[in-house]
Amino acid sequence: MLKTSRIFLFILTITVLLIPTTLAYPINVTDNFGCTVTIEKTPTRIVSLSPCNTEILFAVGAGDRVVGGTIYDTYPPEAANISKIGGFSTVNLEAVVNLSPDLVLAEYGNGEDTVNTLKNLNLTVVSLHPKTMDDILDNIRLVGNITGNADTAASLTANMTQQISDITGVTEDIPDSRKPRVLYIVWHDPMYAVGTGSYCDDLIRMAGGINIVEAEGWPVISIEDVVDKNPQIIICSGMGGGSYTIMEAITGNQVLAQTDAVKNNKVYPIDDPNTIERAGPRIVQGLAELHGYIAPEIQPEEIESPTPDTSSTPGFGMILALSMILLVYSRRRL
Repeated sequence: MLKTSRIFLFILTITVLLIPTTLAYPINVTDNFGCTVTIEKTPTRIVSLSPCNTEILFAVGAGDRVVGGTIYDTYPPEAANISKIGGFSTVNLEAVVNLSPDLVLAEYGNGEDTVNTLKNLNLTVVSLHPKTMDDILDNIRLVGNITGNADTAASLTANMTQQISDITGVTEDIPDSRKPRVLYIVWHDPMYAVGTGSYCDDLIRMAGGINIVEAEGWPVISIEDVVDKNPQIIICSGMGGGSYTIMEAITGNQVLAQTDAVKNNKVYPIDDPNTIERAGPRIVQGLAELHGYIAPEIQPEEIESPTPDTSSTPGFGMILALSMILLVYSRRRL
Protein backbone atom coordinates (compact mmCIF):
# COMPACT_ATOMS: atom_id res chain seq x y z
CA MET A 1 0.00 0.00 0.00
CA LEU A 2 2.86 2.39 0.91
CA LYS A 3 4.68 1.56 -2.31
CA THR A 4 1.52 2.27 -4.35
CA SER A 5 1.08 5.63 -2.60
CA ARG A 6 4.65 6.60 -3.40
CA ILE A 7 4.16 5.72 -7.07
CA PHE A 8 0.94 7.75 -7.17
CA LEU A 9 2.69 10.72 -5.52
CA PHE A 10 5.55 10.51 -8.03
CA ILE A 11 3.16 10.47 -10.99
CA LEU A 12 1.18 13.38 -9.53
CA THR A 13 4.37 15.42 -9.05
CA ILE A 14 5.52 14.82 -12.62
CA THR A 15 2.06 15.72 -13.93
CA VAL A 16 2.03 19.01 -12.03
CA LEU A 17 5.49 19.90 -13.33
CA LEU A 18 4.37 19.31 -16.91
CA ILE A 19 1.29 21.52 -16.65
CA PRO A 20 2.05 24.95 -18.15
CA THR A 21 1.94 27.75 -15.60
CA THR A 22 0.40 31.11 -16.47
CA LEU A 23 -2.44 33.40 -15.50
CA ALA A 24 -5.85 31.78 -15.31
CA TYR A 25 -7.63 31.60 -18.65
CA PRO A 26 -9.24 33.36 -20.37
CA ILE A 27 -6.62 36.11 -20.63
CA ASN A 28 -6.54 39.27 -22.70
CA VAL A 29 -3.31 40.36 -24.40
CA THR A 30 -2.39 43.23 -26.69
CA ASP A 31 -0.35 42.23 -29.73
CA ASN A 32 2.13 44.34 -31.69
CA PHE A 33 -0.63 45.68 -33.94
CA GLY A 34 -2.36 47.13 -30.88
CA CYS A 35 -5.18 44.59 -31.09
CA THR A 36 -6.65 43.12 -27.92
CA VAL A 37 -6.88 39.33 -28.25
CA THR A 38 -8.67 36.99 -25.85
CA ILE A 39 -6.99 33.64 -25.27
CA GLU A 40 -9.79 31.40 -24.03
CA LYS A 41 -7.69 28.41 -22.97
CA THR A 42 -4.19 26.99 -23.12
CA PRO A 43 -3.47 26.60 -26.86
CA THR A 44 -2.89 23.01 -27.90
CA ARG A 45 -2.82 23.44 -31.69
CA ILE A 46 -0.62 26.35 -32.78
CA VAL A 47 0.18 27.49 -36.31
CA SER A 48 3.20 29.75 -36.76
CA LEU A 49 3.33 32.04 -39.79
CA SER A 50 7.02 32.96 -39.57
CA PRO A 51 10.35 31.26 -38.83
CA CYS A 52 11.18 33.55 -35.89
CA ASN A 53 7.76 32.89 -34.32
CA THR A 54 8.47 29.17 -34.59
CA GLU A 55 11.85 29.62 -32.88
CA ILE A 56 10.18 31.53 -30.04
CA LEU A 57 7.49 28.88 -29.60
CA PHE A 58 10.08 26.11 -29.30
CA ALA A 59 12.30 28.17 -27.03
CA VAL A 60 9.55 28.85 -24.49
CA GLY A 61 8.54 25.18 -24.41
CA ALA A 62 5.49 25.13 -26.70
CA GLY A 63 7.16 23.42 -29.65
CA ASP A 64 5.29 20.16 -29.15
CA ARG A 65 2.03 22.03 -29.76
CA VAL A 66 3.06 23.64 -33.05
CA VAL A 67 1.11 21.84 -35.77
CA GLY A 68 1.94 24.12 -38.69
CA GLY A 69 4.75 26.39 -39.89
CA THR A 70 6.27 27.92 -43.01
CA ILE A 71 8.57 26.29 -45.53
CA TYR A 72 11.37 28.46 -44.14
CA ASP A 73 11.17 27.04 -40.61
CA THR A 74 14.59 25.44 -40.19
CA TYR A 75 15.38 25.99 -36.52
CA PRO A 76 15.28 24.10 -34.29
CA PRO A 77 15.75 21.01 -36.49
CA GLU A 78 12.43 19.56 -35.26
CA ALA A 79 10.63 22.41 -36.99
CA ALA A 80 11.43 20.86 -40.38
CA ASN A 81 8.97 18.03 -39.65
CA ILE A 82 5.98 20.30 -39.01
CA SER A 83 3.19 20.53 -41.59
CA LYS A 84 3.83 23.44 -43.97
CA ILE A 85 1.33 26.20 -44.65
CA GLY A 86 3.27 27.95 -47.41
CA GLY A 87 5.80 30.74 -47.34
CA PHE A 88 6.24 33.78 -45.14
CA SER A 89 4.42 36.18 -47.44
CA THR A 90 2.53 33.48 -49.34
CA VAL A 91 0.48 31.83 -46.62
CA ASN A 92 -1.89 29.10 -47.80
CA LEU A 93 -5.04 30.06 -45.89
CA GLU A 94 -6.77 26.75 -46.61
CA ALA A 95 -3.81 24.84 -45.17
CA VAL A 96 -3.99 26.92 -42.01
CA VAL A 97 -7.73 26.34 -41.57
CA ASN A 98 -7.39 22.60 -42.21
CA LEU A 99 -5.01 22.32 -39.23
CA SER A 100 -7.80 23.53 -36.90
CA PRO A 101 -5.54 25.81 -34.82
CA ASP A 102 -6.69 27.35 -31.56
CA LEU A 103 -3.87 29.92 -31.91
CA VAL A 104 -2.28 31.47 -34.99
CA LEU A 105 0.95 33.36 -34.32
CA ALA A 106 1.34 35.82 -37.19
CA GLU A 107 3.87 38.51 -38.12
CA TYR A 108 3.81 41.85 -39.91
CA GLY A 109 5.41 40.38 -43.05
CA ASN A 110 2.46 38.00 -43.57
CA GLY A 111 0.42 40.95 -44.82
CA GLU A 112 -2.57 42.71 -43.32
CA ASP A 113 -5.00 40.99 -45.69
CA THR A 114 -3.82 37.54 -44.59
CA VAL A 115 -4.13 38.39 -40.91
CA ASN A 116 -7.59 39.95 -41.33
CA THR A 117 -8.85 36.98 -43.37
CA LEU A 118 -7.79 34.56 -40.66
CA LYS A 119 -9.52 36.70 -38.04
CA ASN A 120 -12.68 36.78 -40.14
CA LEU A 121 -12.59 32.99 -40.14
CA ASN A 122 -12.96 33.20 -36.33
CA LEU A 123 -9.42 32.07 -35.65
CA THR A 124 -7.50 33.46 -32.67
CA VAL A 125 -4.63 35.46 -34.18
CA VAL A 126 -1.82 37.19 -32.30
CA SER A 127 0.46 39.31 -34.52
CA LEU A 128 4.05 40.26 -33.80
CA HIS A 129 6.07 43.14 -35.28
CA PRO A 130 9.23 43.83 -33.23
CA LYS A 131 11.22 46.94 -34.07
CA THR A 132 13.75 46.98 -31.25
CA MET A 133 15.64 44.54 -29.05
CA ASP A 134 13.28 45.39 -26.21
CA ASP A 135 10.35 44.45 -28.46
CA ILE A 136 11.92 41.04 -29.10
CA LEU A 137 12.26 40.37 -25.38
CA ASP A 138 8.68 41.54 -24.78
CA ASN A 139 7.37 39.27 -27.53
CA ILE A 140 9.10 36.22 -26.06
CA ARG A 141 7.39 36.96 -22.74
CA LEU A 142 4.08 37.48 -24.55
CA VAL A 143 4.31 34.13 -26.32
CA GLY A 144 5.32 32.46 -23.09
CA ASN A 145 2.30 33.93 -21.35
CA ILE A 146 -0.32 33.01 -23.94
CA THR A 147 1.00 29.46 -24.30
CA GLY A 148 1.17 28.78 -20.57
CA ASN A 149 4.96 28.96 -20.40
CA ALA A 150 5.48 32.28 -18.64
CA ASP A 151 8.13 30.94 -16.26
CA THR A 152 10.25 29.48 -19.06
CA ALA A 153 9.95 32.69 -21.06
CA ALA A 154 10.95 34.78 -18.04
CA SER A 155 14.04 32.64 -17.47
CA LEU A 156 14.96 32.77 -21.15
CA THR A 157 14.65 36.55 -21.42
CA ALA A 158 16.56 37.04 -18.17
CA ASN A 159 19.44 35.06 -19.63
CA MET A 160 19.25 37.04 -22.88
CA THR A 161 19.18 40.32 -20.98
CA GLN A 162 22.32 39.32 -19.09
CA GLN A 163 24.14 38.48 -22.33
CA ILE A 164 23.09 41.83 -23.79
CA SER A 165 24.23 43.66 -20.65
CA ASP A 166 27.62 41.94 -20.76
CA ILE A 167 28.24 43.68 -24.09
CA THR A 168 26.45 46.99 -23.63
CA GLY A 169 28.12 47.42 -20.27
CA VAL A 170 31.36 47.74 -22.21
CA THR A 171 30.08 49.81 -25.17
CA GLU A 172 27.33 52.12 -23.95
CA ASP A 173 29.60 54.82 -22.50
CA ILE A 174 31.96 54.96 -25.48
CA PRO A 175 31.64 58.34 -27.25
CA ASP A 176 30.70 58.32 -30.94
CA SER A 177 34.09 59.79 -31.81
CA ARG A 178 35.72 56.48 -30.88
CA LYS A 179 33.18 54.16 -32.52
CA PRO A 180 33.81 52.66 -35.97
CA ARG A 181 31.47 53.41 -38.89
CA VAL A 182 29.57 50.27 -39.91
CA LEU A 183 27.66 49.27 -43.05
CA TYR A 184 25.44 46.18 -42.86
CA ILE A 185 24.17 44.99 -46.25
CA VAL A 186 21.91 42.10 -47.25
CA TRP A 187 22.47 42.34 -51.01
CA HIS A 188 24.86 44.15 -53.34
CA ASP A 189 23.01 44.77 -56.64
CA PRO A 190 21.17 46.92 -55.77
CA MET A 191 22.73 47.48 -52.38
CA TYR A 192 20.17 46.90 -49.60
CA ALA A 193 21.31 47.94 -46.14
CA VAL A 194 20.15 48.02 -42.54
CA GLY A 195 18.68 51.43 -41.75
CA THR A 196 17.43 53.10 -38.62
CA GLY A 197 14.32 52.07 -36.71
CA SER A 198 15.14 48.36 -36.82
CA TYR A 199 16.46 45.90 -34.29
CA CYS A 200 19.48 45.24 -36.54
CA ASP A 201 20.32 48.94 -36.16
CA ASP A 202 19.99 48.38 -32.41
CA LEU A 203 22.49 45.53 -32.65
CA ILE A 204 25.10 47.68 -34.41
CA ARG A 205 24.79 50.37 -31.74
CA MET A 206 24.85 47.87 -28.85
CA ALA A 207 27.92 46.18 -30.34
CA GLY A 208 29.78 49.49 -30.27
CA GLY A 209 29.44 50.76 -33.84
CA ILE A 210 27.76 53.60 -35.72
CA ASN A 211 25.43 52.71 -38.57
CA ILE A 212 26.34 54.89 -41.57
CA VAL A 213 22.82 54.52 -43.04
CA GLU A 214 20.45 57.21 -41.81
CA ALA A 215 17.33 56.19 -43.77
CA GLU A 216 14.72 54.03 -42.04
CA GLY A 217 14.03 50.36 -42.62
CA TRP A 218 16.03 48.44 -45.23
CA PRO A 219 16.77 51.09 -47.89
CA VAL A 220 18.65 50.83 -51.17
CA ILE A 221 21.85 52.88 -50.98
CA SER A 222 24.22 54.00 -53.72
CA ILE A 223 27.90 53.18 -54.02
CA GLU A 224 28.58 56.91 -54.01
CA ASP A 225 26.90 57.27 -50.63
CA VAL A 226 28.95 54.40 -49.25
CA VAL A 227 32.20 55.96 -50.44
CA ASP A 228 31.13 59.32 -49.02
CA LYS A 229 30.30 57.82 -45.60
CA ASN A 230 33.48 55.69 -45.75
CA PRO A 231 32.61 52.70 -43.50
CA GLN A 232 35.41 51.16 -41.51
CA ILE A 233 33.54 47.84 -41.29
CA ILE A 234 31.22 46.22 -43.83
CA ILE A 235 29.03 43.30 -42.74
CA CYS A 236 27.75 41.06 -45.55
CA SER A 237 24.64 39.03 -44.78
CA GLY A 238 22.90 36.81 -47.32
CA MET A 239 20.83 33.67 -46.91
CA GLY A 240 21.97 30.35 -48.34
CA GLY A 241 25.65 31.22 -48.56
CA GLY A 242 24.88 34.61 -50.08
CA SER A 243 27.08 36.35 -47.52
CA TYR A 244 30.20 35.25 -49.39
CA THR A 245 28.74 36.26 -52.75
CA ILE A 246 28.09 39.75 -51.35
CA MET A 247 31.58 39.93 -49.84
CA GLU A 248 33.22 39.02 -53.14
CA ALA A 249 31.17 41.66 -54.95
CA ILE A 250 32.15 44.32 -52.41
CA THR A 251 35.86 43.52 -52.23
CA GLY A 252 36.07 43.27 -56.02
CA ASN A 253 34.44 46.64 -56.66
CA GLN A 254 37.01 49.25 -57.73
CA VAL A 255 34.92 52.15 -56.42
CA LEU A 256 34.34 50.60 -53.00
CA ALA A 257 38.08 49.89 -52.82
CA GLN A 258 38.37 53.50 -51.67
CA THR A 259 36.64 52.74 -48.36
CA ASP A 260 38.60 52.02 -45.20
CA ALA A 261 36.72 48.73 -44.77
CA VAL A 262 37.96 47.32 -48.08
CA LYS A 263 41.44 48.86 -47.76
CA ASN A 264 41.96 47.28 -44.35
CA ASN A 265 40.26 43.93 -45.05
CA LYS A 266 37.40 44.62 -42.64
CA VAL A 267 34.65 43.10 -44.82
CA TYR A 268 33.00 40.24 -42.96
CA PRO A 269 30.54 37.55 -44.17
CA ILE A 270 27.93 36.26 -41.72
CA ASP A 271 27.76 32.46 -41.77
CA ASP A 272 24.23 32.28 -40.35
CA PRO A 273 22.27 35.51 -40.95
CA ASN A 274 19.30 34.06 -39.06
CA THR A 275 21.06 34.71 -35.75
CA ILE A 276 20.99 38.43 -36.53
CA GLU A 277 17.94 38.94 -38.72
CA ARG A 278 15.39 36.67 -37.03
CA ALA A 279 13.75 38.40 -34.10
CA GLY A 280 14.03 35.44 -31.77
CA PRO A 281 16.10 34.01 -28.91
CA ARG A 282 19.26 33.56 -31.01
CA ILE A 283 19.53 37.32 -31.54
CA VAL A 284 22.02 37.48 -28.65
CA GLN A 285 24.35 35.23 -30.66
CA GLY A 286 24.13 37.73 -33.49
CA LEU A 287 24.94 40.60 -31.13
CA ALA A 288 28.01 38.76 -29.85
CA GLU A 289 29.22 38.10 -33.41
CA LEU A 290 28.84 41.75 -34.42
CA HIS A 291 30.65 42.85 -31.27
CA GLY A 292 33.50 40.53 -32.19
CA TYR A 293 33.94 42.38 -35.50
CA ILE A 294 33.39 45.88 -34.12
CA ALA A 295 35.26 45.84 -30.80
CA PRO A 296 38.80 45.70 -32.30
CA GLU A 297 38.05 48.85 -34.32
CA ILE A 298 36.93 50.96 -31.36
CA GLN A 299 39.50 53.71 -30.91
CA PRO A 300 41.36 53.66 -27.59
CA GLU A 301 40.62 56.37 -25.12
CA GLU A 302 42.97 59.32 -25.40
CA ILE A 303 45.04 59.82 -22.26
CA GLU A 304 45.98 63.43 -21.62
CA SER A 305 49.55 64.21 -20.59
CA PRO A 306 49.64 65.00 -16.87
CA THR A 307 49.95 68.72 -16.05
CA PRO A 308 53.07 69.39 -13.94
CA ASP A 309 52.31 70.34 -10.35
CA THR A 310 53.91 73.78 -9.91
CA SER A 311 52.28 74.56 -6.60
CA SER A 312 55.41 73.60 -4.66
CA THR A 313 58.04 74.87 -7.16
CA PRO A 314 59.32 78.44 -7.46
CA GLY A 315 57.65 80.62 -10.09
CA PHE A 316 59.54 82.29 -12.90
CA GLY A 317 59.45 85.64 -11.11
CA MET A 318 61.02 84.22 -7.98
CA ILE A 319 63.74 82.45 -9.96
CA LEU A 320 64.53 85.69 -11.82
CA ALA A 321 64.77 87.66 -8.53
CA LEU A 322 67.14 85.14 -7.00
CA SER A 323 69.30 85.25 -10.12
CA MET A 324 69.59 89.06 -9.90
CA ILE A 325 70.57 88.91 -6.21
CA LEU A 326 73.30 86.39 -6.95
CA LEU A 327 74.58 88.52 -9.83
CA VAL A 328 74.81 91.69 -7.67
CA TYR A 329 76.47 89.79 -4.83
CA SER A 330 79.09 88.36 -7.15
CA ARG A 331 79.95 91.80 -8.63
CA ARG A 332 80.44 93.35 -5.19
CA ARG A 333 82.91 90.65 -4.31
CA LEU A 334 84.85 91.42 -7.43
